[in-house]
Amino acid sequence: MSSLNLNNIYVGDNGRVQLSGGSSNIDFVDTVDQMIAARRIPADNLEKRIEANDEKIAALKELQTLVGTLKDSMANLYGATSFDKSKNIFEAKQIFAASNGSDAGSLMGVTATNAAATGSYKFEIVDVASKHKLSSDTQAVAASADVTGLTGTGSFTVTGGVGSSSITVSAGDTLQDIRDKINNVKDTTGVQASVIKVSATESTIIFTSTEEGVDNRMSFSDDTGNVLQSLGVLTDPTTINAANVIDDGNNASITLDGITVTRGTNEFSDLIDGLTISLYDAEPGTEITIEIEQDLNQAKTAILDFVDAYNAVQTFINEKTFVDPTTGEASEDAILLGNTSVKSIESALQQIAGSFANGVTDRAGKDDYSVLAEIGLDFVAYGSNEDPLVSKTIEVDEAALNAALLNEPDEVMELFLFRGKSNNSDVTMTGFSNKTNAATYDFNINASGGAITSVTYDITVDGVTTTGKNAVVTGNSIRTADGLRLIYGGDGLANDTATVTTSVGIGAQFYFELDSILDDENGTLTQAISDLETQNTSYDEKVERIDDRLSRQREVLMDQFIAMESALARMKNIQSSLDELMAAGKDSS
Repeated sequence: MSSLNLNNIYVGDNGRVQLSGGSSNIDFVDTVDQMIAARRIPADNLEKRIEANDEKIAALKELQTLVGTLKDSMANLYGATSFDKSKNIFEAKQIFAASNGSDAGSLMGVTATNAAATGSYKFEIVDVASKHKLSSDTQAVAASADVTGLTGTGSFTVTGGVGSSSITVSAGDTLQDIRDKINNVKDTTGVQASVIKVSATESTIIFTSTEEGVDNRMSFSDDTGNVLQSLGVLTDPTTINAANVIDDGNNASITLDGITVTRGTNEFSDLIDGLTISLYDAEPGTEITIEIEQDLNQAKTAILDFVDAYNAVQTFINEKTFVDPTTGEASEDAILLGNTSVKSIESALQQIAGSFANGVTDRAGKDDYSVLAEIGLDFVAYGSNEDPLVSKTIEVDEAALNAALLNEPDEVMELFLFRGKSNNSDVTMTGFSNKTNAATYDFNINASGGAITSVTYDITVDGVTTTGKNAVVTGNSIRTADGLRLIYGGDGLANDTATVTTSVGIGAQFYFELDSILDDENGTLTQAISDLETQNTSYDEKVERIDDRLSRQREVLMDQFIAMESALARMKNIQSSLDELMAAGKDSS
């Protein structure tokens, strides 16, 4: 029994079914497929390039994420300016508290922002702020029962720290109704009420100021009728019944280094810049000592996070560009080997990590920290580790880092940060750019009538001075050509001068280099990814054109083979007819 090979059946675009090789014994479908496959080799090569590019794009995007993490690690290590110093990790503070009485933490809580100055303070809590509170007399009626038979109807005015409002008591109102009417206007008055169930047949109402302090004490007056007097809240139309006062609503009172301070709240946020003090309890005679110090652990953590992020970038680059030094062969993962963008990024980061902080030479008779190695951050020595992936990474000598932070924290700060120091207390640096130099700026501030009229300056960079430059002035803001931004706090009634000295630390150099690498439009990685994606788009278009052309060629070839098959079939039919005629002629003879 013969079998049917379905692979030899061809259905054309017109729906015609043709058996491949039916007359010629040539499997023309397979023959055409092989011819087209041979002609498609250029497209196959392009698709391989697309696949290779896709792998590179994925790797570059992963590198982009790692570089972004490295930039994030520098956010508090490059010297960004802020009025509260929140962007400077070296200004982070920690608090130590002690007392000669009860536990300090049970009496007060203290939080410090970076704006807080280091120092020591002694507190004594004489009184804590409280809410004014009083009650009515106990009423011989349930909270939900009609009380107008006891109090009568009428209106009264409630006044608190916010304002006043009138309350009307109608026939049939209960204590709960009176409570609800008071609470409905508490945002207007600063007074709230609650009902206490003393027993099944006895109730009382409590009035409380919504905020603490003397300024938030309550007052009441019966306007029509004598509702509050009947409740025992007032002794006459305007006088509070002293017997029912639960809390007078006092101010907080403390002594700070012997100075008496009062506030109408237990939260002191304006007492010392950067400190928020919360009072919990008063204990006259107990002295609480608060010490504010630099939190060097936060600075160390930030530095170690930077090292980890830097090493993650370098390790990834090592993996994606690794060549076996023995065999000279690239590893399977070395898909970024030879990529010029990756090489330039690696080179730039290594150069900064091993370079000098610019302008940190202001300590007379002492050497400033100017390279990372001086605080215990140095490159892994070549050949010192068997793992090739850690090549060119940074290793940390924690003992050296701890010693640097403990003994010279300000110098470690300058090693990393962009810094600007002014000899004029009215001139403060507010910002800088990636073009701002480590330099000395000598400003001449021309002012009259309470406003700056113009600012000129001389700038000295690496010992070379350029004179007579004009700054851009907007109100009391000053900006130099290289992006240094200052604010002038003087009265503007006379001309003034200022000298500002800037230094550019390693952290600032890193941050701006990383910012350039990651720029959304012109960044090194952005461009590298975009170039590969553009290349792939071009390849895809070429593959599509090749496939369109080959599709047409395949139809032409198939039609030619089918025509050949048809011709052969007709020839066979003719031959068969001739054979039959010849055979018939022989039979008749």
